[in-house]
Amino acid sequence: MITLAVSAIEKNRAAEVSMLVNTCVGCHGNDGSSVGPATPSIAGMRKPLFIKAMQDMKSGKRPSTVMGLLAKGYTDEEVEMMADFFSKQDVVRYTQNFEHEKAERGKELHNQYCDGCHKIEGRDQPLFNALSGQWMPYLKFRLSDFRNGDASSSMMASALEYFIMNNESEESLEDLLHFYGSQE
Repeated sequence: MITLAVSAIEKNRAAEVSMLVNTCVGCHGNDGSSVGPATPSIAGMRKPLFIKAMQDMKSGKRPSTVMGLLAKGYTDEEVEMMADFFSKQDVVRYTQNFEHEKAERGKELHNQYCDGCHKIEGRDQPLFNALSGQWMPYLKFRLSDFRNGDASSSMMASALEYFIMNNESEESLEDLLHFYGSQE
């Protein structure tokens, strides 16, 4: 009798998670691997980062287009269920058009400035979101947000300021984008 009750609760929970996740796949792709250049992949996103991103969009702290409105419709428990689901998904990286020479320079810049927080080699669990394979247009938009004072990450804004202050340029940022886009 208790087994049947637990089984019913698990089925209801699975159905609820499925319903929540299905609202995300239209933009973020099946199981969170985006197929659109302006939308990030959220598959494999660390649970605390997913929750923070949703909270920041919900509060308006993080710039967004539609996500700020959508995030307001979820309870903390629902956000946690989605975070749990997406954190367990394998990201699918799609082929992007990139310039090999820029990607090579970008790799050197990544190793010098970004690898401490955003691991690439071996695809270890990064401290922050994985950048490898993210859509280059999306990353460009996010970098612009950080440079324009996105309050959701003063750490990233400081890192970009350090990057530019060390005589790196807009071209160097493009090189980084090509490196991340080259990762499949």
